[in-house]
Amino acid sequence: MPPNIAQDTSCAPQDLSHELRITNHGKINGWVSFALDHFKVVQKYANRPLVLHTLPVQKPNLNLPTQDVPAENTTVQVQSDVKAVGQPQRMNTSMSTIPRLISVVEIIKREYLNALDPVLAEAGCLSGLHQYNEIGELQEHSSIEGSANEGEDRLNMLAHALQGRGHLKQQKVAFMRVTLCQNELPELIVRGATYQRPVIRKLPKSSRVRAKRKLRKLNAELE
Repeated sequence: MPPNIAQDTSCAPQDLSHELRITNHGKINGWVSFALDHFKVVQKYANRPLVLHTLPVQKPNLNLPTQDVPAENTTVQVQSDVKAVGQPQRMNTSMSTIPRLISVVEIIKREYLNALDPVLAEAGCLSGLHQYNEIGELQEHSSIEGSANEGEDRLNMLAHALQGRGHLKQQKVAFMRVTLCQNELPELIVRGATYQRPVIRKLPKSSRVRAKRKLRKLNAELE
């Protein structure tokens, strides 16, 4: 099981989503394996979605987005990667991990569809996962906390302030959140998410015949 798992789904309510935070150091195959296992477990809880996101780790003094607030209008404060005045600023991980998030989502959708049992096919087709995409903004503040030369850095910042350039530097940082689910969630559309229909996998005639035979055999065993 990959790190950064938000909660255990074994005893979670049916309408409670499960969250995965995508990071730069996590293993993609670990996330994919966990997601596939998640959807196997939730076959009887079809309304329990899986949410993958690039949001920063929640801290007690942060107000992260809730289910009632559109992600596009949400701002939270996070510490930037700047460690001292004058040093180049790296891209915030909430934004730099978005391409990785998209790759993980596409792999999950593909592997989920490939793993479906042909017996579950309706009209000779298998349906993949519903996908809802949300993009929001974080409000980033430059900080020198944690710097090895914190005292000197603070003096430099004070010097800049005395020169009339003491305003706290702020900039907006994008993040992305993707919800995958087996059933449609129209409330996410109302919240502002964009929707991608499930990928449809058409079964060849031979697979449909085998699936029907398997289904008849299962029904006979149940009788």
